Amino acid sequence: MAIAHEVGELIGHLLGDGRSVIDPATTIWTAEAAEELRARIGDNPMVGADQGQWEKLDHQLQDAPREVVLLAAELVFLREHPLLSAKPETRRAHVDRVLAHLDPPVPIPEPMSTWLARPSGTAGLEPGTWYNGALWRHVIWAATFVRHWSGLTPAEREKARDDPWELQRVMLASGDDRSDMRNVLQFLAWPDVFEPISSASMKKKIRDVLADRIGGPNGTDPAAIDRDLLAIRAALAREVEGPFHFWSPGVNELWDSSPSEPESHDGSSVVEEPRPRHYWLYSPGPQASEWDEFSSDGIMAIGWDELDDLATYPSREAIRQALDPAGTGGSMRNDVLAIWQFQNEIAAGDIVFAKRGRREIVGRGEVTSDAQHEPARASYRHVRSVTWTQTGSWEHPGDAATKTLTDITTYHDYVERLERLVTGDDEPSLLETPTPPPAYDKAAFLNEVFMSEERYERLRALLARKKNVILAGPPGVGKTFAAKRLAYSIMGAKDPARVQMVQFHQSYSYEDFMMGYRPTESGAFTLAEGPFYRFCDAARADDDDRQYFFIIDEINRGNMSRIFGELLMLIEADKRGQDLRLLYKNETFSVPANVHIIGMMNTADRSLAVLDYALRRRFGFFEMSPGFDSAGFGRWQQEAGSPTLDRLVEAVVELNAAIAADPALGQGFAVGHSFLSRPMGSDAEDAWLCSVVEDELIPLLDEYWFDEPTKAEEWAGRLRAAVA
Repeated sequence: MAIAHEVGELIGHLLGDGRSVIDPATTIWTAEAAEELRARIGDNPMVGADQGQWEKLDHQLQDAPREVVLLAAELVFLREHPLLSAKPETRRAHVDRVLAHLDPPVPIPEPMSTWLARPSGTAGLEPGTWYNGALWRHVIWAATFVRHWSGLTPAEREKARDDPWELQRVMLASGDDRSDMRNVLQFLAWPDVFEPISSASMKKKIRDVLADRIGGPNGTDPAAIDRDLLAIRAALAREVEGPFHFWSPGVNELWDSSPSEPESHDGSSVVEEPRPRHYWLYSPGPQASEWDEFSSDGIMAIGWDELDDLATYPSREAIRQALDPAGTGGSMRNDVLAIWQFQNEIAAGDIVFAKRGRREIVGRGEVTSDAQHEPARASYRHVRSVTWTQTGSWEHPGDAATKTLTDITTYHDYVERLERLVTGDDEPSLLETPTPPPAYDKAAFLNEVFMSEERYERLRALLARKKNVILAGPPGVGKTFAAKRLAYSIMGAKDPARVQMVQFHQSYSYEDFMMGYRPTESGAFTLAEGPFYRFCDAARADDDDRQYFFIIDEINRGNMSRIFGELLMLIEADKRGQDLRLLYKNETFSVPANVHIIGMMNTADRSLAVLDYALRRRFGFFEMSPGFDSAGFGRWQQEAGSPTLDRLVEAVVELNAAIAADPALGQGFAVGHSFLSRPMGSDAEDAWLCSVVEDELIPLLDEYWFDEPTKAEEWAGRLRAAVA
């Protein structure tokens, strides 16, 4: 609140008389100055990765009029003023850098100099690298808003100055929305109404989870979400003592189970996969010296008591430096990893096996709390609560790892042996998630996957009818991404326990897939069950109406008859539930009706054999095509606000038309939209787009037209021109 109130004078000039805070004799918040600043940047974007955004801004401001430079300086100040982690010297240097374009340069006056001196970490919001790298987009949006604001009548401006919701409406009406910069400015203007959160998706996430406190959400537009957040704050104020924000202890846990998760990019609706249960091997002190205390008190703890609260160390490197203050250069890799995992990677619901030395297991428990620092303890001050479900003494199979803490989740056979050893469970389930999976439906699918509603309904009906489908398409159309989300949308939840994925290859066999003999450490052979056998067993033991999905990547890379064997009959929709004698085991087996198979096939891979007709009859085939014309991709393209991206999309669409018309290629070789979809946690930056062209698309074209190098070079030139 304080950092917003202290710049009230600057906001007042922006919305009022238009004068500069840096040079009060100059009027800068005008339509003319704003349009020239917008044109200098927006009409001359200077794409390419050879210069940083500040170097580009220097070029764009060369010989700019005084009022334009001052306007740019105050906009740079406003976008960086509320940042929590920005160092004061960095924020000051950026403003000074812009002011250096004045002749003579103007020094930063009071009180702005005081505002810039605020130490980092004192107050503010933490938007992430995508915000920091969007300088030019922020300046363009802000200049466009100032131009729009100047065109309002005096009565309209007065109304917007007095009403925060009217001010927001004017901001949204000023042009294409840039929600992160808008959220910052509306907070600075009305800090008692708008939250200090730049990310639109983060606002929506908080609102959606806590909406039950106000009787449900009231819309999805920015105004509805902000109004709901204000109402939610009022509701929480009756429960929380004193000032709070949505990351305050006791409030953060109400909406987010992962407090350290950074904000996602504005507009990004991709939800993280539910975290599956992890399994850990843990030593409660050397030779389990602390086991009696820990098991009786229901805790697990680690040493390294010279460290402060582990939550204060933002990275492994920070931990390493704290352990090695003298700078001896020792890696301490295992120590650092154990400390980091104890604090940041273990989660409530995880299973811990306590060990003594390398040959004995002494207990098994379930983690029930986050990590806590308890400085009052004499030693082992980094603590988590654990419900120890079993205590005793079991001989460890082989030699255990000697580290204090080891994540053994990926070693499925090993974890199963430990579970059988300690719990006596013959068939332990390792796929469960410790928390209820989040809901997922058709709307969520269409929001994440670039596919029309009509095609989604067709695909869903095909899978329901055939039980088995193959998603076939060129590279980059999101086949794997769509497969998992199709499964989630049918299940109604993001439940990874009911989804399993394997990848076929030329050496994959029935023994790998279903069942076969494998060598043991003693040199003998044992009959081992494959992933599909176990998956069907899990589905058969569940309710019939709970659907399971087995996903096969690169399904046409394997020898289908060799891999499926007798399953070729059992997977047919009308043969589900029918028993057949297994090849390696004296028992009958059936594929349950609640198991669905989704395969993925790359139609552009020349090296793959065509699927045989026996398999084709058992699968429905669904063609996946580039989704550049889908509503979802259109939203991403609009949110990105990148002229470079727009030009590249146009070029790729034309390229796909040429590929489809080429008799040696065809539609199955088109370039998919995933090549131009935003990487997680990043923006459509020009450097990334240049890399996509040079390192992904052009090599692909060289492969497509290996016998027509002139055509490949022609299209390479057109793609390069789009990002130049």
